[in-house]
Amino acid sequence: MAASPPLRHVAMLPFMAKGHAMPLLHLARLLLGRRLASAVTFFTTPRNAPFIRAGLTGAAVIELPFPSEDAPQCTDELPSSTHLVDFVSAMTVLGPAFADALAAVEPRPDLLIHDGFIVWAKDIADELGMPRIVTLGIGSFSSYVCGAVMTHKPQALVSSPTEPFPVHGLPDLRITIADLGPPFDDPEPAGPHWDFVCESCSSMYSSRGIIANSFSELESVYIDMWNREFDIKMWPIGPLCLAASEPAVQTKDDRDISDWLDSRLAMNRPVLYVAFGSQAELSRAQLEEIAVGLDHSGVDFLWVVRSKWFDTKDRFNNRFGNRGKVVEGFINQLGVLGHKSIKGFFTHCGWNSVLESIAMGVPILAFPMAAEQKLNAKFVVDVIHMGLRVWPKEDADKEGGGLVVSGDVQVLARELIFGEEGRRAAARASELSVSSRKTMEVGGSSFENLAKMVQEVSESETHANGE
Repeated sequence: MAASPPLRHVAMLPFMAKGHAMPLLHLARLLLGRRLASAVTFFTTPRNAPFIRAGLTGAAVIELPFPSEDAPQCTDELPSSTHLVDFVSAMTVLGPAFADALAAVEPRPDLLIHDGFIVWAKDIADELGMPRIVTLGIGSFSSYVCGAVMTHKPQALVSSPTEPFPVHGLPDLRITIADLGPPFDDPEPAGPHWDFVCESCSSMYSSRGIIANSFSELESVYIDMWNREFDIKMWPIGPLCLAASEPAVQTKDDRDISDWLDSRLAMNRPVLYVAFGSQAELSRAQLEEIAVGLDHSGVDFLWVVRSKWFDTKDRFNNRFGNRGKVVEGFINQLGVLGHKSIKGFFTHCGWNSVLESIAMGVPILAFPMAAEQKLNAKFVVDVIHMGLRVWPKEDADKEGGGLVVSGDVQVLARELIFGEEGRRAAARASELSVSSRKTMEVGGSSFENLAKMVQEVSESETHANGE
């Protein structure tokens, strides 16, 4: 008779954004598929629930009633990413409904896994005596660098945003203030964003550990440094995207994209995949620079755009002939990156996108825009050497200033797909892809770390209950 899974029931509370929810969906699939948990229940808002249900069969979904029908219930509904901190704060209204639902669900969960943005989950879990593990949506390199900068404040010693400075514990690394997003770029930060970071850290440090969607072979230096320097254990158990299943139903857009990529492959025409995430803010001027650069590059490309970038119905329809395909909305990105015709990824360097590119062995052209994306781009280009980077023009007072210009997009897109630097980046991406797959297989470091993490939690829960 098979032994019972170490965890009876895992509760999951993702932040209401697709990029934050997807790794938890993949983790739920692993916990159930490897019999590490008997049941998984997700808690989310009503308008976020269909995405969760579509992403995983076998898990329950409990909808938390939202006080206002008109208020945004997920980040897709925000008018701008500048509203993110306000949205995070507004989510606190879900606390009482979540507390009631978590207390009532049967069997009683023996673990809550929640997003680091949802700081109020701490008090609710503590009240129920329920152990927590926190998920972070960023890599271990960025996590450690931000933690070290918060603690040691090396940015206070430089006189300009571009002057390099060292990071505690990493003698070979130099970063600049320009590499850091707010509030970490300020040695004496203050304000709502900083208050939120401090609350998030407090919630994280009182949990049983941090889930890192990464793997030791990629980021062991930073994982080890974190576990030495900070008083909360980091568990690398990724890339979780490799636990993704094929979509149960392929959409018309997915079929259309697959057919177009197949046609490129048949003609031996490599494709650059272009996507900047669901939260990116791009001006019409910046869109035009990218469009001209891609058009003049001579590279075939698949570009995912967002409706909010356009004032009119013009989505570059038929502008690029048969060399460029433009699609709108949320697509199966992992499936695209896994297609044999895709030879490069022009990306904002959100951590999910970086990991998916690594897992599929696709080199990157980095265009970071917000959050920790500049650190991710530095990691990709300067640390693991699997990509190139476009830079905005420095003089914002001149025409084109502050924008990534078309000439640079043209040159670097060609270099990534056809050039010597691109070939070196592709070879490195291929090596890391092999490592990422081995780490998730039986005996691999991430495979073993997930089992150890679950075992530690289940044993501590057993002791706490006096069993």
